[in-house]
Amino acid sequence: MLREDHIFLDLKSGEKAKVLQEFVGRLKESGLIKDEKVILKELLERENLCSTGLEKGIAVPHTLTDQVKKPLLALAIIKEGLAYESMDQMPTYVLLLILGNKESPGAQLKILAHVCRLVKETGVVERVKNAASARDVCAILDEEEGKIG
Repeated sequence: MLREDHIFLDLKSGEKAKVLQEFVGRLKESGLIKDEKVILKELLERENLCSTGLEKGIAVPHTLTDQVKKPLLALAIIKEGLAYESMDQMPTYVLLLILGNKESPGAQLKILAHVCRLVKETGVVERVKNAASARDVCAILDEEEGKIG
């Protein structure tokens, strides 16, 4: 579900809210979303409930919104890393953003479960954070997904 034009390799490090703002702004600039203010507000509300920072350098910011018809995945790499209040308290280098439609929350849950399994069972994060191109990111994800079946 993740396409090359949904991958951003050069997000700036900084405060979590500012990084999410830049990420959502990039989605808007790319024509992937219409109202970045609504989506940013929804993502930040979700983060206020509990951080979506996992471990091993990845966070999975996500929200259910009426701004998308079907799930949208986007990935960003922050080369310098950022403090994201992750479970292991280590820097976060990869953001995998998931926007799900409010009418079908089950699709987002399946994606989240798959991502958690991929992170837990493979070395995907370490490989992705060092990828040189969006094409490389997609190839790495395909290869690592093949390991979990």
